[in-house]
Amino acid sequence: MKPPLVNPGRIFRALVLPLLFALTGCQAPWPQGAQPVARRPALYPDYDETVIPPNLAPLHFKIKESGVRFLARIEGQKGGSIEVLSRDGRILWPADDWKQLLMRNRGAELRLTIQVQEKDGACRSFDPVRIGVAGEELDRYVVYRLIPPVDHFWVSMGIYQRDLEGFAEQPVIENQNFSVGWDGCVNCHSFSRNRPDRMSLQIRSASFGRPMVVIKDGVPRRVDTAASGFSKAPAAYQAWSPDGRWIAYSVNKVMPLSHTIGEHRDVWDEDSDLAVYDTVANRVVATRDIADPDRRETWPSWSADGRTLYFSSAPQLPITQLYEVRYDLMRISYDPAAGTWGKRELVFSAARHGMSAAQPRESPDGRWLLFSLSHHGNFPIYQWSSDLYVIDTASGELRPLTAVNSKWSDSWHCWSSNGRWIAFASKREGGVLARIYFSYFDRSGQAHKPFVMPQRDPSFYEWCTLTYNLPELITEPAPVSPSRLGRAITSKTALPAPTLVWK
Repeated sequence: MKPPLVNPGRIFRALVLPLLFALTGCQAPWPQGAQPVARRPALYPDYDETVIPPNLAPLHFKIKESGVRFLARIEGQKGGSIEVLSRDGRILWPADDWKQLLMRNRGAELRLTIQVQEKDGACRSFDPVRIGVAGEELDRYVVYRLIPPVDHFWVSMGIYQRDLEGFAEQPVIENQNFSVGWDGCVNCHSFSRNRPDRMSLQIRSASFGRPMVVIKDGVPRRVDTAASGFSKAPAAYQAWSPDGRWIAYSVNKVMPLSHTIGEHRDVWDEDSDLAVYDTVANRVVATRDIADPDRRETWPSWSADGRTLYFSSAPQLPITQLYEVRYDLMRISYDPAAGTWGKRELVFSAARHGMSAAQPRESPDGRWLLFSLSHHGNFPIYQWSSDLYVIDTASGELRPLTAVNSKWSDSWHCWSSNGRWIAFASKREGGVLARIYFSYFDRSGQAHKPFVMPQRDPSFYEWCTLTYNLPELITEPAPVSPSRLGRAITSKTALPAPTLVWK
């Protein structure tokens, strides 16, 4: 009888892999008597004193301390622990163990301890890093635009969705899905109440025009808002009403600018107005108070009950007064059943505060109005001074989100569906590239120290040269594939030209 064949792969899996895990896993021997260091370790990304959701992907990080071996141990206040030994300082938590640890410690705290061994065998032990785990979950998906930092040209760009319970990123639409020779821009995506079944975005293409693409119940359709006669300019910033029928949008005549000192990019809003697209009746509705020829109106956003439209508004000034253009925060009531508008009201006075307001977003419970303030203009991602503020709609109190704001631009913010989380884009790491951050917003109205969107590779943000903007949290993935959305964009079939109704 012939001896059985030897399978080298089985030998490797049976003998070598367990040895490797023993050398790199949590049970490896560790010298006793580590010297305490009276400070917390330098970690990247920094998660110290943050509050995270119980359904978040593992917080991988790098230990930025000199050494030849690194031991990380994380344990929960309600039980459970994980240990990882690393030779290069990268700490990658096992996904299943991490998930169990978070679920066990909802509403409690995680304690992270780090030990580092030097070449001579001496060990250092650092003060523990503390991470809170909230009781409320974060919406599972975030949708964002990912573009090169020089975005005045329509090169490779796209809108992507990330599963925040893991690390999977998928395209919603890329300009290669519809552009010819990279001649297409895709931007300004919006959802109704964090639901992907009501979505819109804007396309600018030399080959296929400048339609708004409206997705309802999984069906994408082209809408040429300019054909309504309201404005020759295409739709720009968009906001769905909570009932999923109305899309408020701006039309902006903008011009990119370049400065020679500091943040070199800026945007001049030469003129802008607002209108509302009725997705049921295929009509555009407008009123003078949101389309005043003597003012610029932009950044529309609906209240939680859908009966008030917030927006930014500034007087018409020449470009020679660029640094004097500051936008008020306004609101106007709207009765969708009767189709009637109220009168615009001042919410925040730019003249009184000497700051310019942009991107208003009301919390799902209607209690808090979140927006950005910067020194001038209406494009806060290019303003290093841009910070996030809230107005308590019950008391009218205005205050900055001190725990969230940085010395660089913080903007492009949104709420989670439960109102307990804020997602926003921040340039806090050097002022050039924006990254997505999340902050826990507790029931008392306090925002907590934010954390950057976790990545599989903890060094990701050190080498990634793309910038993130317009994060929008949604509860389920986008319902339309990039190829199907691309076919809808390139199709010659579109809805009839919307009718225009002035109120």
